[in-house]
Amino acid sequence: MNEAFPDATTAEVDITLRAAAQAFHSFRKLSGERRATFLETIADRLESNSEEIISLADRETSLGLPRLEMELRRTANETRLFAGLAQSEDWLESRSDEAESDRIPIPKPALQSNNIPLGPVVVIGACNFPLAISVVGTDTMSALTVGCPVIVKAHPGHPGTCAKLSEIVKEAAMKTDMPSGAFSLLQGKDHRVSRELVGHPLTRAVAFTGSLQGGRALATIAAARNEPIPFYAEMGSLNPLFILPGAFRERSDEIAVGYVGAVNLFAGQMCTKPGALVLIDGPGVDTFLSTAEEATRAQPPIAMLNKGIRENYETSTKTLAQKAELLAESETPPEISRNEAASRLFATEARSFLADPELRAEAFGPASLIIKAKDKEELLELARQLEGNLTATLHAEDADEKLVDEILPILEQKAGRVLWNGFPPGVVPTQSTHHGGPWPATTDSRHTSIGLYGYRRFVRQVCRQGFPKDA
Repeated sequence: MNEAFPDATTAEVDITLRAAAQAFHSFRKLSGERRATFLETIADRLESNSEEIISLADRETSLGLPRLEMELRRTANETRLFAGLAQSEDWLESRSDEAESDRIPIPKPALQSNNIPLGPVVVIGACNFPLAISVVGTDTMSALTVGCPVIVKAHPGHPGTCAKLSEIVKEAAMKTDMPSGAFSLLQGKDHRVSRELVGHPLTRAVAFTGSLQGGRALATIAAARNEPIPFYAEMGSLNPLFILPGAFRERSDEIAVGYVGAVNLFAGQMCTKPGALVLIDGPGVDTFLSTAEEATRAQPPIAMLNKGIRENYETSTKTLAQKAELLAESETPPEISRNEAASRLFATEARSFLADPELRAEAFGPASLIIKAKDKEELLELARQLEGNLTATLHAEDADEKLVDEILPILEQKAGRVLWNGFPPGVVPTQSTHHGGPWPATTDSRHTSIGLYGYRRFVRQVCRQGFPKDA
């Protein structure tokens, strides 16, 4: 246990949920303008405290000042995006039908439908985004927007950053006169805290970002409750990148360099990092591999989030080395004392990938696997056999039109976001964003965990029949 940030006790979990449930009745009735002011105040305080927040997050995660500065700006901007949604109250998605008392064969009553908030929401944030997918990220902001009190379980990888962000939200709540219990933070290195939060009878929904193992365990608890609740988890993803023949002929070197850069962005600690690249073997492939190998060797080792993350990376790449060919790794040796990791590039045949489930596992960090298909049919079969992903990427040109027509519908069944001639790291939080995908990328591919429509996880529709319009 971290003595500076002790784990919440079972009693504290219960007290916090009870306070949130009590706050729900008044918080949900506040005007959209009141909740918008609350969110705007949070955004303002994020910016006014940015130097302290970024410095603290850098000490706890080693992500670096430029990355954290960008993440804080994104988080403040997204908070204001949700403030606008709260102000407009478009999240209600209201619709109505007029009564038709003389309709034949039977009269039709007046119908009015709109969304209502679910109740207290538990947020269990990510290790790799201490600001944007954490105490003040999409999960929390979207839930507060619609009137759901939020209980955040702080990530043990950056407990001090979480505590500071919680302080900011509570100060904003006090300044804007929000109900006591509308927001709370609980520390919890022990998995017991998460289990108790998910299993507590007053929790109405959970948003989780983390590993497949952790998400599966908590989803089981949510489903086994006397009253099961929605459990929205974002978990691992291979994020395959497919190079079609026309694109390979025209710009293979460009793709190779861009691919290696995407794999190593922020030490590969991105949920949408391309963990696999698929191409058809043939002329030019050896040159492509040489370019990718050279780019990989030139990558300097980068400090990972913490010791545990680095150790997991070493374990996963050791398994890959036993199953696939190690093509290249960073020439400069990593400094273990700084939790640095070497970039690593592997290769295998499509038939081996299809036959061995261990090759399909995500290696969280700066590593990726190149998969060589013998022909178009094997490439398509590999696409069909993929598990669910957050993203899939196509590199194609006009000459690939027929193959695009075949593979695109397959990839749309396998991923929540399909990229064209690009590279996946990075998600822009807008109204058009969809950050989700079929299992095991998420537990519910219908919803997004980033962007404006993240609120739909925390509401449900209610229809009123026969009520007067002003009721």
